[in-house]
Amino acid sequence: MKKLLLIAAVMIISVTASFAQLGVRMGMNFGGLNKDYEKTGYGEEKTSIGLHLGVVDNFELGSGISIQPGVYYTQKNWKFENKNGDWKARTHHLEVPVLIKYNLELGDITIDPHVGPYFDLAFAGKFKDHDLKIYRKSKENKPSLDFSNFDMGLTLGCGATYSDIVYFGLDYQFGFKDIANNKNLETRSHVFMITFGVWFN
Repeated sequence: MKKLLLIAAVMIISVTASFAQLGVRMGMNFGGLNKDYEKTGYGEEKTSIGLHLGVVDNFELGSGISIQPGVYYTQKNWKFENKNGDWKARTHHLEVPVLIKYNLELGDITIDPHVGPYFDLAFAGKFKDHDLKIYRKSKENKPSLDFSNFDMGLTLGCGATYSDIVYFGLDYQFGFKDIANNKNLETRSHVFMITFGVWFN
């Protein structure tokens, strides 16, 4: 699955480069986990901000419906506070969303509610507990993540494009997969995203 994700990312980049309607995206992530960590001793979850940037393309299917694949680099960060200090995580990901959009034209503005799956591969990460770096060693004796490095889920959102050029979007992602390597903690990610972008027609 991980190799397929990398191949899909390369193919999307190649295809989007050959089409006229290429979009560039960048913005902020507000990440979180669905576990109540107050009951496990990790502490109270606090808002943690990451970044994302990528490229997308829009394939018109007719009747206002289109498919928008993309390739992103994204940070998904988490932070928890307890009486002994902070627990922090910063992870770096290659993400491939495939969205189905409905395009509603209102004069110079196009509104596009959208939904679709995303596939996520974490390739690096750092964890801190009370300012001490913690790594779990893999079988190859290389640093690896305390979370699974593959995730998938669903994206729900809505965007607006002005004059077929300037883009603004709000999205919410929630993961389907339990990403914790700790069997005692069932953990799924959720991320709220604010995105700005430009279309090149």
